Amino acid sequence: MTSRLPAALTALALAAGLGFGATSASAAEDAATFFHGKQLTITLGFGAGGGYANYCRQLVAYWPKHIPGEPGVICQYMPGGGGVKAANYMYNVAPKDGSMLSMISDYAAIAQLLEPHRVKYDLRKFKWVGIMVPSNPVLMARRGSKVHNFDELFKNELIVGLTGVLAQDGINCKLMNVFLGTKMKLVAGYNTTNKVALAMEKGEADASLSSWISWKVRAQSQLKSGEFYPLAQVGFHKAWDLPNLPLVSDYAKTEETKQVMNLASAAAPFGRSITVPPGYPPHLLAALRKAFDDTMKDKEFRESAKKRNIEIDPSSGQSIEPILEKIMATPEPLLQKIRDAAGIKSS
Repeated sequence: MTSRLPAALTALALAAGLGFGATSASAAEDAATFFHGKQLTITLGFGAGGGYANYCRQLVAYWPKHIPGEPGVICQYMPGGGGVKAANYMYNVAPKDGSMLSMISDYAAIAQLLEPHRVKYDLRKFKWVGIMVPSNPVLMARRGSKVHNFDELFKNELIVGLTGVLAQDGINCKLMNVFLGTKMKLVAGYNTTNKVALAMEKGEADASLSSWISWKVRAQSQLKSGEFYPLAQVGFHKAWDLPNLPLVSDYAKTEETKQVMNLASAAAPFGRSITVPPGYPPHLLAALRKAFDDTMKDKEFRESAKKRNIEIDPSSGQSIEPILEKIMATPEPLLQKIRDAAGIKSS
């Protein structure tokens, strides 16, 4: 069946002297003119040695050739506040000339809801170019701990090393303790996930909560040998290669607890993604989205990512919009309960 455009839209296009194909071609030409000779900067909310940086460097090695005008693209590192510093910068300070993109924290939406006093952005006004991969956090334990599966966590204590009490791992673990009844003893001060993993190897900590895509890169040998093993994952859906590992939300017994666990899971769909700041020109965004999608299908890009153990499971930028809308609609009374449980001051 051939679809028909509304008559008003067809008339408008003809009146302008342009067919829709020509309009699309004109927009692409305008994007090529704009991007030619430019340098695009992707601002990351984390340092040069972590998983976000690995994904950014993988992208910028192949993305430029698919962008109209073939601009240069570089990564800029701006760690601080669990990604909040970079998001604040992109919203308030970064030039709005089309040259600035970002790979802000997957936790940015939750931070806006739970810590509005330190957030100076409204994530609903950002647009997503595309998602390279979703990112389920996984609670990983070490051989020798008293907990061998998540069910045992309700009766046996597990010492969990944290990157920060108010970092994503700290907040999620507190929510599990308060709302699910798990028995995790939380120890903060390790600063990076790599330091927590080292503490696990030394027996100083029993477990760590960190993204599955990062675990697969930095702990390949420990996972293969069984020195490290997963207990549960946090997310809306199970990771494709962890089909038998339970979701933390599966243990929620009341509707309120399900809502809490859904909020805890809200970072997972954002994963490693590229955004543009408010007011970004729509035709340039459309060009970047197409270039991003083409890059994700690029055979050379995929082969390179595989060699570097960088998982690619892409989705469109538009796909995140209804998820973000649902997250941001979390009622304030529930948010306050979550803040109280996590030890977050609301002002």
